[in-house]
Amino acid sequence: MVYTAPTKFKIKNTTNLMNLFFESGGLKVAALHYEGREKCVVMAHGFGAVKESLIPYAERFSEDFGVLLFDYRFFGESEGWPRQLIDINTQLEDWRNAIEFARSLGYEKIALWGTSFSGGHVLTIASEVDVDAVVSQVPFVDGLAVARAAGVKNVLRLTFSGMVDKLLSFIGRVNYVPIFAPEGGFAFMSSREAEKYRYIIPEGVEWFNAVPARIALSIVRYRPVERVERIRCPVLYVVAERDGITPAEAALKAAEMTKNSEVLRVNGDHFDVYLSLFEFCVEREREFLLRSLD
Repeated sequence: MVYTAPTKFKIKNTTNLMNLFFESGGLKVAALHYEGREKCVVMAHGFGAVKESLIPYAERFSEDFGVLLFDYRFFGESEGWPRQLIDINTQLEDWRNAIEFARSLGYEKIALWGTSFSGGHVLTIASEVDVDAVVSQVPFVDGLAVARAAGVKNVLRLTFSGMVDKLLSFIGRVNYVPIFAPEGGFAFMSSREAEKYRYIIPEGVEWFNAVPARIALSIVRYRPVERVERIRCPVLYVVAERDGITPAEAALKAAEMTKNSEVLRVNGDHFDVYLSLFEFCVEREREFLLRSLD
């Protein structure tokens, strides 16, 4: 299949849509709010992306629910420096504050929707915060499994780059590493499907293909799978069987450990859920949210 990158960023559904900010960690976090009643889907992007990459999902969900789609600190229209810094603890704090903000808007039922790296975040948050449903799409559930998929050589290079970046951070400098690269290249994602990443970022948004390397020092130790047994609400795992970035086996194991889980298996790779499999995935996820939030 040949994919064509978006040439222009355009929001189709502007009905009841507001651009707004909420505070997290003393910084302004940018969000798109599709206004609804009683039920809200809180959403955030995956590793190194921006909220605009998820607008097709958000617009579809907004037909039935309120939607709060946000950029983490340091990304997109949100405040923070260095730009595009990925920090697990601050991203989890952003999720907690986003949920509280959604409740302050009057929503009584809250669903969490995460994909890739944020697919792991929503599992972590749901293990500690009372929410009503979770969609975890091609999720990052086990840093060890992701590291094995990336290969020893790439992990060692990323770790070294992360150490350099951490040292540079003490003098206010940054060592950036590409988010994705062609297969065999040096980046956080360099599996066969990694170059499809470029097709989920619309033109006209603040984004570049790099993040500070220091995240490499903590990503292997991040294991949301260790928290899933504590989740009480319904969880839908969307698992891509040919995922070379967040391995399907790890996600299926997490689903088995989750008390109230469903699994949607799709014949695709990590990025097909945003591209060729988008229509199939978004409709199944929408059906799950309708059932769960009722």
